[in-house]
Amino acid sequence: MNQRKKHTKEALAESLKKRMIHHSFERITIKEITDGAGFIRPTFYNHFQDKYALLEWIFCKEVIYPSEPFFAKGEYRKAVHQILSAIEQEKEFYMRAAKIQGQNAFRDIVFHSFCQVLSKVLTAKTPHPEEMPHLFQPQILAEYYANAETFLLMKWLENGVRVSAEDVEKAHWFLIAVPFENVVQEISAE
Repeated sequence: MNQRKKHTKEALAESLKKRMIHHSFERITIKEITDGAGFIRPTFYNHFQDKYALLEWIFCKEVIYPSEPFFAKGEYRKAVHQILSAIEQEKEFYMRAAKIQGQNAFRDIVFHSFCQVLSKVLTAKTPHPEEMPHLFQPQILAEYYANAETFLLMKWLENGVRVSAEDVEKAHWFLIAVPFENVVQEISAE
């Protein structure tokens, strides 16, 4: 991506983020975003289809893309740490984004983004995916784990990011690594 295009996208992203501090996403117009970034309205459409595409770009740029090198190297704990830390740094913005419901819900953006990165990892690690049973195909597994990641992330945001990224990370690994029976036993023992 050339520098000018990158600068334009980043300026539009910052404008949207500033507006979301005081207004709900649904009420923010493209004109307000472009005015805040110092561009004319058609400039927006040279880069994004709509404000939901801009929101997805922000999430991917800030959260998903920085974690991809860790996923690629098999450093999954570092990848999850990167994701949670990035969200915690911009928690006000992401808590507001988590409230976006409907056809283009933020939850869908998160799920789709996690599916893409997890599918890449699983496809790369599966030598002959066509020989795997249906439920263990890379795309099915990516959707399964993306659902879990999305659920945990959205609950954290919907509850106001009251616990640290570190505590969410610990809970994440506990839930991923511990069989359901052990979770039930742990709850029963308390």
